[in-house]
Amino acid sequence: MASKTGNEATRALRRRQELELRAARAVEQAAGTVQEVQRRRQEAVARLDQEVGAAAAAHGLAVAVLATVLRDDGLAASLTGVDVARVRSYRRGADGAAVRARIAELGEVLPRRRRTAVPRPAPGPGPTPGDAGEGAAGAVSGDFGA
Repeated sequence: MASKTGNEATRALRRRQELELRAARAVEQAAGTVQEVQRRRQEAVARLDQEVGAAAAAHGLAVAVLATVLRDDGLAASLTGVDVARVRSYRRGADGAAVRARIAELGEVLPRRRRTAVPRPAPGPGPTPGDAGEGAAGAVSGDFGA
């Protein structure tokens, strides 16, 4: 009788040990899976970070090109939805050769017309309109007919 009970206890102990061993193996396998997924996640995040960096650089170059073509940082800022400081930062940070190359790719940029000086009439006898010269001094003092 004692050997029958001892055999059953030994078999129960072995079943328990096998169960514990299978559970430990399942934990190891799950831990390996977690590590593999974490590694793949890090690779994916690194790849996406590179894509975001490249897209941000392209955006910065595009804003710098627009600001250069427009010759007005404020207008470029309002058209692109970024603030003027950011536009200026993009212009400072952009490679001049890359900006010129991109402008060349987009097409010919017509030079802006320069403002010509408004011809002023030659000084003649009497005061020039808007001039506060000698003629105006008498008017201020009230000597109109003297």
